[in-house]
Amino acid sequence: MAQYTFRTRSSDCPYELAIGLVSGRWKPRLLEVLKDETLRYGDLKERLKPVSDKVLSAALDDMTRNGLISRTAFAEIPPRVEYALTPQGESLLEALGPLRDWARTENGR
Repeated sequence: MAQYTFRTRSSDCPYELAIGLVSGRWKPRLLEVLKDETLRYGDLKERLKPVSDKVLSAALDDMTRNGLISRTAFAEIPPRVEYALTPQGESLLEALGPLRDWARTENGR
C-alpha cells in the first residue's frame, strides 16, 4: 500500500492525510480567516471567538509545523508576531472549497 506524507504527517490513505491536516473545529476556520490577510494573534483570537488561548496556540503551532501557516516574529518591543497562509495552506483551502460547497448545499444555502 502506498504511503502519503506531508511534512510531519503520514498515512496510507490520502483522504486521512488531508483531513488530518485540518481536523478539529478551529483549523479550517483559521485557514478561512487568514485567506485574505496576515493577522496577529490577538486579531485571530478576536475573529475566532470563543476559542481558548490553549486551543488556538495548539492549532497555530500544528499548522505552522505542517507548513500551512507561516509565523513571523519581529524583533520589536513589545514583541510582534504575525500569521499568514503559506502557498500550501492556500492550496488546501482551495481543495476544501468543494467540501464547503457540499455542506452549504446540504443545508439549503
